[in-house]
Amino acid sequence: MMHEGPPRSDQSQPLESLSGGLEAIDLQILSLLSQRFGLAASTTVQRELSDDERKAQMTVIRRRAFELGIPVGLVTDFWDRLMDAADAVQAQRNHRAIND
Repeated sequence: MMHEGPPRSDQSQPLESLSGGLEAIDLQILSLLSQRFGLAASTTVQRELSDDERKAQMTVIRRRAFELGIPVGLVTDFWDRLMDAADAVQAQRNHRAIND
C-alpha cells in the first residue's frame, strides 16, 4: 500500500525498525524496476510515444506524485531517466534484432 503523505509524529518508530523498513522498500523499488525492464524487453513491438503522449503521461505522473506528497521534481527527474533508459534498452534490442 502506498504511503499517502508525510508520516505523522505520533507514528514514530524506533530507528532500527525504520531503517529495516526503508531497506525493504528500496529492495521493492529495485524489484519493480527489474520487472518493468523485463516486461519492456519481452515486448515484441514497443510503440514510440509522441511528444504529446509523453507530456500527457508526465502530467498524470506529476499529479499523482503531488497527491502522494512525493517531491514532484524528484519524480520528474526519475521518470525522465527511466524513459531514457527504456529507450536505450529498446534501441539495443532493435539493434540486436537487425544484426541477428
